[in-house]
Amino acid sequence: MKNALFCFSLLFCSSLVAQTTFRTPDFQLTLDARAQVLALVDTKNSVNYVPQGQPGHLVRVRTTAKQELAPSVMKVQKNTLVLSFDGGVELQVRVQENASYLRFELVKVKNSDQIDAVLWGPFNNTIQDTIGEVIGLTRNPTFALGLQALNPKTTGGKLVNDDGSSPSFAGITGTTAAPESFGSSLQAFCMNAAITRQAQYQQCKSCMVPPLPGYTLEGSAIALFGVPTAGALRTMEQISRAESLPHQMIGNDWIRASRYKNRPYLITGFNEENFDEMLGLAKRLGFYSIYHEHPFENWGHFDLIKSQFPNGRAGLKACVEKARAANIIVGVHTLTNFITTNDPFVTTALNSGLQDLGGSVLSENLEASATEIPVDDPAPFDLNTTLNAVLIGHEIIRYQDVSREKPYRLLNCIRREYKTPSLAYTKGTPVRRLADHGYNTFFPGWAMQEQMIRNLAGFFNETGVSHLDFDGHEGALATGYGDYGTNYYVDAFLKQVDHPVFTGSSIMNHFYWHNNSYINWGEPWYASFRESQADHRFRLQPFFERNYMPNMLGWFLVTPTTAAEDVEWMMSVSAGYKAGYALVLRQDAYEKNPEIDRIIETIALWEQAKNRGLFTAEQRAQMRDTKNDFHLERLPDSTWRLQHYDKFRFERQLGTRQPGEPDFYVWNFKNNAAEQPIHLQLMVSGEGAVLENLTLELNRYTMIEIPVSLKSGQSLVWDGSKQVKCYNDQGKLLETIQLEISSVPLRTGNHNLVVTAEKVSGDRPVVKGVVKLKGREEVIRL
Repeated sequence: MKNALFCFSLLFCSSLVAQTTFRTPDFQLTLDARAQVLALVDTKNSVNYVPQGQPGHLVRVRTTAKQELAPSVMKVQKNTLVLSFDGGVELQVRVQENASYLRFELVKVKNSDQIDAVLWGPFNNTIQDTIGEVIGLTRNPTFALGLQALNPKTTGGKLVNDDGSSPSFAGITGTTAAPESFGSSLQAFCMNAAITRQAQYQQCKSCMVPPLPGYTLEGSAIALFGVPTAGALRTMEQISRAESLPHQMIGNDWIRASRYKNRPYLITGFNEENFDEMLGLAKRLGFYSIYHEHPFENWGHFDLIKSQFPNGRAGLKACVEKARAANIIVGVHTLTNFITTNDPFVTTALNSGLQDLGGSVLSENLEASATEIPVDDPAPFDLNTTLNAVLIGHEIIRYQDVSREKPYRLLNCIRREYKTPSLAYTKGTPVRRLADHGYNTFFPGWAMQEQMIRNLAGFFNETGVSHLDFDGHEGALATGYGDYGTNYYVDAFLKQVDHPVFTGSSIMNHFYWHNNSYINWGEPWYASFRESQADHRFRLQPFFERNYMPNMLGWFLVTPTTAAEDVEWMMSVSAGYKAGYALVLRQDAYEKNPEIDRIIETIALWEQAKNRGLFTAEQRAQMRDTKNDFHLERLPDSTWRLQHYDKFRFERQLGTRQPGEPDFYVWNFKNNAAEQPIHLQLMVSGEGAVLENLTLELNRYTMIEIPVSLKSGQSLVWDGSKQVKCYNDQGKLLETIQLEISSVPLRTGNHNLVVTAEKVSGDRPVVKGVVKLKGREEVIRL
């Protein structure tokens, strides 16, 4: 390590000492004779953050008997700490004091076959203001304490699962920094993948995980640091550079500190024929990447779909070079280590490398035409998954069930699946239960996964593609090696690619943070443009911010009927968070949406304003409120006009009136601006709710009859014109209803609206409404 200083402060001069202290300019760590943490000190302010009675530890071990042991004694030998444990286990940890952090590396292990995992920490502390659970950073307004794992085998977080995987909620993982009753803690661990272990993971209730060839506990390492809070991210960058961690750049800036870290990108399906058109679309939008949502006919060997790329990889490479000339990159989508059933990893003798969940042997000879498979032990097959497949020799066989009594048999079997040969087999032949996923895919074992990584990296090197979401990243847990499996997959892939690659993922963990460019969670398939996974999208923003990750809003789908005003709502929220997003815009929507030019112009305009820092903190706070709407214009004199909208929300449960009371409700609202048409959205909810033949009465004078049957989840939108549009719960246009009126302008002042229905049915039907009107305007000058 360059510029490494090593100067222990010892209370005693012997090798067995009462206290040992390590320092950087801002930070001091003190250990006692058993490697308990006595002090985590902000030296400039003379504050010790170790909580009273909760000292924590430098390092511990978990034995193969699942006992957690702290060192019984620590000795200092030059720059190495020798830590002895009950039972004869010994760890040697090399220490380096650097300019901004302390480095600890496990260099020698005695009796490693007794160790299930090495546990770094916990480094308990009283800081609790902001806890970056993924990056391993806890901070208050003045001081920050951080832990960084320095290689993929060192997993950030608490060891809570036997396979070494992190617990996950909606993709969010992280206990590298964790809240505690006294403040917070920092920790990491290293699983011993050099021994056979038994673990529960994914579909496997209890599987034997074989040792990885060449794996050792030695080399596991962490960086520990304490710095003024304002310098925390800068210190993490220094660690990243000094330790040769993945360090992605945008231009001359580290991606974590770049103002361009949260750029939007285009997701679409392009081909050799229409690529110029789709590239032109990306240019108009001002996006940095055009990302293909489904280019592969198989996953595993990554052959391109021939109808899209008749010239194969050479054809895609030509597209990549066109994009590069326009300063745009090209991405492709796959599911990390999912293997499709048409891939050679499945259909050929290579399938011996597929991941299994255990198995048994044939209890009798098996004929080539048999549809029941006799097995010695039924337990490994008592699973109900999507494919329900076993591997005998190189034949994949699917089965429906397993018998519960002897002689045990796999029942109703389908032979010769996925073009594999149907043969006869002798008693004692292994029968392996294959791991699969609901997407009709298999998973690779570790050796096959290594080949799969080489295949994917080879594809990227051959084509020049440089953008990839590790969707299905959790699939790498199927190997049984926990977060090490997910970390290793990405790290090995990026090291084999000969150019930078921007990456996302379906999960997030500590070490992967260094490889990751962004996390863009939030899918558009489940509801309307504004509603699909809305809570999830906006709940994530504080998570991103406390973990020094770019704000991203997820995917948004433009359909042939998506309205420009909904896209503008998305853009205002994006500006509020300074957030990126993915715009899913397929050829069909591009050609058929009548507002497509306005949608593109709206996105480009807001992106220009966002990149120029046009909006004040107060304006952005208003834009983060998803209940608000805005419209942005650029004026000829180089100023900008921000139009605010007033929104009046109403709700009424129908059928709850007193005897004789009419079943309607008067909604009052006010136009605070000049004369303008009404903009009304009506929605109905309730089990089986239906409103038939609506009548709108505006200001007790204008009657608008709408011949429609509005069902639960559906909505009506009326912009004051002769048309009312009806949408389903996913924002798809169901019908356009022509009205027999001209436009209905609203003067400045108070107004009211009455909604009635000829017939109301269903359980507790509720009608909700929103009137949206132009409000105040702001003129903005740079």
